[in-house]
Amino acid sequence: MNKAELTLAELIRASLFGLPAIFDEDVDWNDVLAEAEAQAVVALVAGAVPAKAAKSWQTPADQSKAYFMRVLYEQTNLTALLSGADIPFIVLKGTAAAIYYPIPCNRTMGDIDILVPEGYFDAAFALLQENGYEFRRDFGDDRDYSFSKSGVIFELHRKYSDQKNDIEEYMRDGMRHAETHTLYGSAFPALSKAENGLVLLDHIRHHLFGGLGLRQILDFMMFVNSEPDEKKFESDFLPFFEKAGLGTLAKVITKMCKKHFGLPVDAAWCETADDRTCEELLETVFSRGNFGRKDPYVYRPMQSFAMGAKTDGFFRTLQRAGVGTCKVFQKHKFLRPFAWLYQLCKCVKRALAALFRGEKLWRDVSVGKKQADFYKRLGIE
Repeated sequence: MNKAELTLAELIRASLFGLPAIFDEDVDWNDVLAEAEAQAVVALVAGAVPAKAAKSWQTPADQSKAYFMRVLYEQTNLTALLSGADIPFIVLKGTAAAIYYPIPCNRTMGDIDILVPEGYFDAAFALLQENGYEFRRDFGDDRDYSFSKSGVIFELHRKYSDQKNDIEEYMRDGMRHAETHTLYGSAFPALSKAENGLVLLDHIRHHLFGGLGLRQILDFMMFVNSEPDEKKFESDFLPFFEKAGLGTLAKVITKMCKKHFGLPVDAAWCETADDRTCEELLETVFSRGNFGRKDPYVYRPMQSFAMGAKTDGFFRTLQRAGVGTCKVFQKHKFLRPFAWLYQLCKCVKRALAALFRGEKLWRDVSVGKKQADFYKRLGIE
């Protein structure tokens, strides 16, 4: 970590756990503020910034807190609307993550994610449109649909899981045992605790493939910190995460947070995590920023293909990509055996075009293989 990143880690330790912070005298606080903004944690750490540097932090911190309250207000309105129509739902992430923080409104907010059971989705969709929520777009995966109202974005989910990790079984169980939480006088339903932690963990997995930032890491860290009975965590929560295929990731994140962000738990169960992988995950977080703000994700076909081929095999990667990118194979199942050949021709065409442009394809292939190895060590291949 560079000096700004080390200083931000000190601020996190002080803000979340009351640990004494040690700062170098020559810290450039403008650099630290820029890092905090890139990681969407300004309000979270502003209170621990030394008085001599605190002035420039106050406005963005206040704006973040004000937006939190605005989002909470809009979430309360939506809660009343759905409840009044007898549509079951739960809130994902957002306020369902903020409940674990010592000062919830210091957690930077994004959009409002709502999950409804499949059988209620059409009714919920129509209800939002009838009540001033403007439909923006769907994402083409039959998973979530975006609306906006009063400057706030709402994501209506008919399912939570993406294509790489199906945890819908756990979501359904969590909804059946939903819990009601209250923040600043506003009540909302969320998944039962184990499933709520699973979503925060899976959120990290999901953004590892695009733009993982510190905010997602801290959400899971505070979830771990929220369970006072460490034996219960090891006997109940960890096996649950392992069953969902995310046990190794949980161990790596927890060990990393103990070392760098002051997570005050013994958590002996995480000590088997590979130190190299912990440090590589930390580097990934600081290099990308929240949703890739520091280094926006750019799709590189050969890099993606090399990663997939090492993880799933050459032929399987071609076959899956061919079906996924060509509507003909999606519509006509009898043609699918030829999808790998279509994709192979497509890859050759892209490779030749890239070589003509002077790109060094070997570099993309090398990066893709390294990424595949990293994901394998995280247990999310």
